[in-house]
Amino acid sequence: MNLPTWARRLKTERLERCWSQKDVARRLTEAAYEHAGMSLPSRESLTRMLRDWEAGRARPRPPYPRLLALVFGLDESELFESLITPDSPVPVDVSVHDPFALNGRPADTDYVTMLRQTIQALVALDGAHGGNEVFPLSLRVFRIASAKLAAGNFTAGIERDLEAAAGEAGEVAAWMAYDADRHDASRQIIQEALMLSRLAGDRGMELFELAHLSMLSLYRHRPREALRIADDVLNDGGLPPRVAAIFDVRRGRALATMGDRPRGFDALRRARSALAESINTRDPYWTWWMDEAELAWHEGMAHAELGEWRQAVAPIAEAFVRRSIRGRSRYQYAAQLLNALVHAQAWREAEPIIVDVMEQAGEVGSARTANLLLRVADRIEHAGTSTTSTLADSAQDLRRMLACS
Repeated sequence: MNLPTWARRLKTERLERCWSQKDVARRLTEAAYEHAGMSLPSRESLTRMLRDWEAGRARPRPPYPRLLALVFGLDESELFESLITPDSPVPVDVSVHDPFALNGRPADTDYVTMLRQTIQALVALDGAHGGNEVFPLSLRVFRIASAKLAAGNFTAGIERDLEAAAGEAGEVAAWMAYDADRHDASRQIIQEALMLSRLAGDRGMELFELAHLSMLSLYRHRPREALRIADDVLNDGGLPPRVAAIFDVRRGRALATMGDRPRGFDALRRARSALAESINTRDPYWTWWMDEAELAWHEGMAHAELGEWRQAVAPIAEAFVRRSIRGRSRYQYAAQLLNALVHAQAWREAEPIIVDVMEQAGEVGSARTANLLLRVADRIEHAGTSTTSTLADSAQDLRRMLACS
């Protein structure tokens, strides 16, 4: 029997993650609740359904294609290309009406305080452990707050504060969706968060959300879109120095992606000049992450986007060295440095970096970084005998580690 492509892909994706069919059934149940507020049949029934899908005896019907794509962290079109037509795209739904948000205790000043404290705790968890596991919780926090607003379930006099806090919660959830490689969800969440921040009159958070949108556009290879967002903000003028630096970075990356090297690096030089100014009272608190390490990494990525991989190595290495503590940021920079070294065919220099990556791979759950590393492992393996044997062996070990982490 010739299995359909999607059936083979389902089984392959499951086995690459070292999941059993029961594991997938459990994850389907969780995804259905987290993303659609719905209940599914028993896990035993789901396991039987998955067995039939993988054997090609039946094909998934809605809502299962969307839920399976969420479980595997893929776009639905990647997983079920043969089942989806261009005229019937299925968007990721992240706007569930939570009954506790609608019918529970009205939000008050204590709730807004708790919400802001929760946001900070989520940011700390993401910094230490990555977005994979933290994303569902951050999304639930955002859903509840935004649902209370939509239903009018709050006490008098706090609407603006609640809108502002909910907008910030949405920005955090959108970031974690991005780190978990769920880019459609990230885009939807950040657009909802942007609306709330505008309603609250929170221009500082609105700028953060626009920076996130521009970042997503770059990641999805939409440089013209990223450039328009950055230019629109920069043209307003009067930005605090570090905010201007962030949007000049977005502008520089977009121009480099479009092949405009001179203007791209001019924008990055402006960002470096703005960053040299110390944080002042006009800089929103959230700009703390735009530092010398972050800027060096973006300069390296601009070289990479221009195909200048050897020039990309030094600034990315600088970013990596500056991130001496463990956590998601160091793991990400290590992965990017390994990617640059492999592209530059600097095999010996890559050997200690892949060891550093493997030491962190089991500690940080970042699907976007893991997926990058799988592509790097592919490149090492396809290079064949031109690599060192140590690096080739490490690439195989890294692949196994990522599959089962």
